[in-house]
Amino acid sequence: MSQSRTFSIFDKLIILLLFVATLPLLYLSFFNEPSADDFNYAIKLDKDTFLGIEYYEYMHWGSRYTATAVLITDPIHWGSFLGYRVISVLMILLFIFASYFMFYQLVKDKILSVKLASLFSFIYIFQLPGINSAFYWLSGSATYHLGNILFLFYIGFCAKSTEQLKLRNVFLYLLIFLIIGCNEISMIYLLIFNFLLFTYNFFKTRKLFTIYFYLLLWTVLLTIFILIAPGNHERSHSVFNPYSFTEIILRSLRKTTVIIIRYAALSFLIIFLAFYSFRKSLQKMKFSLLSLPYYFYILLFLLLIFIGCFPSIYTLGSYPPLRTVNVIFLSILIVVMIICCKLIREPFISKIHVPRFLLNISLLILVLGYIFAIRDNEVYDLSNNIYNSYDDIVSGKAQKYKEEVRERYEIIQKSKEDTIYLSPIQTKPLIIYHSDLSHDPKHFYNASMAEYFNKKAIIIK
Repeated sequence: MSQSRTFSIFDKLIILLLFVATLPLLYLSFFNEPSADDFNYAIKLDKDTFLGIEYYEYMHWGSRYTATAVLITDPIHWGSFLGYRVISVLMILLFIFASYFMFYQLVKDKILSVKLASLFSFIYIFQLPGINSAFYWLSGSATYHLGNILFLFYIGFCAKSTEQLKLRNVFLYLLIFLIIGCNEISMIYLLIFNFLLFTYNFFKTRKLFTIYFYLLLWTVLLTIFILIAPGNHERSHSVFNPYSFTEIILRSLRKTTVIIIRYAALSFLIIFLAFYSFRKSLQKMKFSLLSLPYYFYILLFLLLIFIGCFPSIYTLGSYPPLRTVNVIFLSILIVVMIICCKLIREPFISKIHVPRFLLNISLLILVLGYIFAIRDNEVYDLSNNIYNSYDDIVSGKAQKYKEEVRERYEIIQKSKEDTIYLSPIQTKPLIIYHSDLSHDPKHFYNASMAEYFNKKAIIIK
C-alpha cells in the first residue's frame, strides 16, 4: 500500500494542537491526588485476598472485575502517591498510542496513521465530557477510560485478525474479557461491534464458524456472566427509580439530543475539515465497510448514544454521569469519522476546491473560538478542557490545591489523636479536583480515608 510521505501545514497544525492540549494535562498529573473511592479500594487488600475481593464485589456490589483489579492494586495501597500520579500520565499517553495502533492497523500507512491518531486524540481530549474521571480520578479512569483504551486496541487487533489461530487472536479474546470487566456500556458497545463484524462477514463469505463467530460467542457468554451477577441485582435494587418506562424512554431521547448538540456537532466539523485535507490519502484506501449506506451509519450513531444513556436512567433514574458519557463520546467519534470518510469520497466533494490557507484558518477559528467563547463551564455546561487546564496551571490553582492536600496529610500523620478535624479544600482546580470529604464522619470517603491512615474518624470542620 502506498505511503503518505509528507505533512502539510494543516497536518502539522493538528499535531501541534494535540501537543498543546496534552502538555498541560501531563503536567497537571503531578499535582493529582487520590480521593473518594480511591481510598475505599486501596484498603481492601488489607482485609481480603485478591480473589476474595473479586468474588465479594461480584456477589454484593458489581461485576466490573477489570476495574476492581486495577483499583485494589492502586499504588497508594503501598503508600506510593507518586505511582498514582504516574497512572494519570499513562492514561493519557496510552490513549494516544492506542489511537495510533488502531489507525495503523486499518490504513497500514505510518504518516497517515499519525495524522488520524493526532486528530482523533486531539478531539477526544478537546471535548472529553469528564476529563477528571478519564485521566485523574482512578476510580473513574480504571472503570471507563481504560475501557475506551482497550476498545481501540481491540479494533486494531480485529483489523489484523486472520482465520489461523495466532497469538494476536488470543489477544482478541483477552481484550474482550478485559473490556467487559470495565463497565456495562463498553460491554454493550463491544457486543454490538462484534455482532456487526460477524453479520457483515457472514453475508460476505457465507461462512458461519469464522473467527468472528467465536469472538461474538465469547462476548455473549461474558455478557451473560455480567448480567446474572448478584451484585448488579443488589446495587440496582438499592435505588428507587421514580420514572415510568415511557418517561425513561423520553428522558433517554432527550439526553441523546443534548449529547449530539454538545459533543457531536463540533467534532463533525473538525473531522470533516481534516478529512477534506487528507482526502487524497483517504480516497486511495479500500474500506469495504464504507459500502454500507449512509442511513445505516446515522441509525447506528443515534442508537449508540441512546443505548449509552438508557441504562443509567432505567436503573438509577438519573442521567448518565460524565464518566459514562466519555464512553458514549468515543463511539460518537468513531462513527463520525466513518461518516466523514464516506463523505469525502463523494464525487461532488472532489469537485470542491478549498484553499489550504482557508482550511487552516477555519480549523483555528473553530478550536480557538470554542476555547475562548465557552470559558464558563457552569454557565454553558460544556467541556473546555484546554482552557481549564492552562487556567489551573497559570492561576496557581493546581499548586495551591496540592499544598492544601499535602498539609492535610501532614496533619493526619503527625497527630496523635484518633479523631482528626480538617478544613475544607479551598482551591478546586477544574481539571484535577474531584471531591472533598464530608462533614459526616460516617460518609464512605471519610471512613475510608480514616481507615487508610489508621484513624478512628476524619471530619471536616
